[in-house]
Amino acid sequence: MKLLAIDSSGDSSSVAFIYEDEILSYSKIHARKERPNWNNLLASVGINLQIHISEIDCFAFGRGPGSYTGIRSLASFMKGLSWTQKKPLIGISNLQSIAYQAKTKADNKQFNVINVALKSDLDEVYFCKYPSSDLLENQSDEKIMSFKELSDPMLLSNPSAIYAGNGWDDKRIKLDANSIININSDALSIAHLAELKFNNQDKFLPEDANPVYLKDTNYKKISDE
Repeated sequence: MKLLAIDSSGDSSSVAFIYEDEILSYSKIHARKERPNWNNLLASVGINLQIHISEIDCFAFGRGPGSYTGIRSLASFMKGLSWTQKKPLIGISNLQSIAYQAKTKADNKQFNVINVALKSDLDEVYFCKYPSSDLLENQSDEKIMSFKELSDPMLLSNPSAIYAGNGWDDKRIKLDANSIININSDALSIAHLAELKFNNQDKFLPEDANPVYLKDTNYKKISDE
């Protein structure tokens, strides 16, 4: 299988390419409002150099939540690739990407819940709860939470939970630093999750792979998060 995944939902962009049993990945840090040159990003993992884009079996991308500008730009680019190449397109939650990485990093710990919190731009976070399962299906809806809600002792005192994402790294959150896995989404975890989904379902249409903002988009177009 040949699967190409890109994430560009915040202050960095990354690309991952699964080629049979091999995986290539690359990431680039940039200002939040900047977008990478897509062709250069693809070339960093050999696309259109060693491998032609037409050889890709499936495309995947981080569909949000995150930076409105980044998610909108990436979704448009990936939909274009999927439509022109007539290949499946899978949108993966950026919160689920963080949960996947946390599950891998915390494999030696005993837990059954992954609480993910990703910082937004207005002193709040994107939040979702996941069970410790292979497909990491949502245990709760993705939503926006204030730091007051996030600091609820009931949420922070679950001994069977781990806490992933940069949203927990705040002085208002009374958590032991050792219980926080401070990570962001990336294309590599998105590629792995997309591969799992692709192997469990046979139809992923580009018109169904839509960005998720969670916030009012009219506001975000003005603020350009």
